[in-house]
Amino acid sequence: MKLLSVLLIFGFLYFSILPQINAIFAADATASAIVKYDLAYPGMIPDHPAYKLKVLRDKLTERFISDPEKKISFYLLQADKGILATAMLVDKKNFSLAKETVLKAENNFTLINFLLKDSDKKLNSQTFNKLKTASLKHQEVLRSLIKRVPSADQETFKTALYFSETNLKSLKDLQNKKRKAKTF
Repeated sequence: MKLLSVLLIFGFLYFSILPQINAIFAADATASAIVKYDLAYPGMIPDHPAYKLKVLRDKLTERFISDPEKKISFYLLQADKGILATAMLVDKKNFSLAKETVLKAENNFTLINFLLKDSDKKLNSQTFNKLKTASLKHQEVLRSLIKRVPSADQETFKTALYFSETNLKSLKDLQNKKRKAKTF
């Protein structure tokens, strides 16, 4: 009798809970699908003694770019390098510098949105898709970094993730707005 009771309870639990557990794992698998996008290698990262020279070079380069499309590419490159540099700093357990770097990286993506808002040109679909994919990759990396940093440092990474999500939403809204404007 005890064996029958145990089997009934096990059977009930198996058939009532298992579908819910499978649904949770399936949802988690789709939410954590790997974004196929390669971040640019940053070369020197902020903990290198000569890094300030690299920053100076990048600021000068930015000043000399007048073409909006090339400036978008430049800002995206800087954002990609910054996100990867952040991950490298987290690997080195240099959390304070990683926090500073991640905010600067995501600011570069914000600059892309500002450039696009000021531009009269519609973003071509290839560039839009590249920016969208890059943003999704940044968010993927940020989510993984949040899990790897001490809880005291997580808030900065959560803020950067929020900025990334907001930047992507702004990018999509801007693309839709310009698409509608061209159809009227």
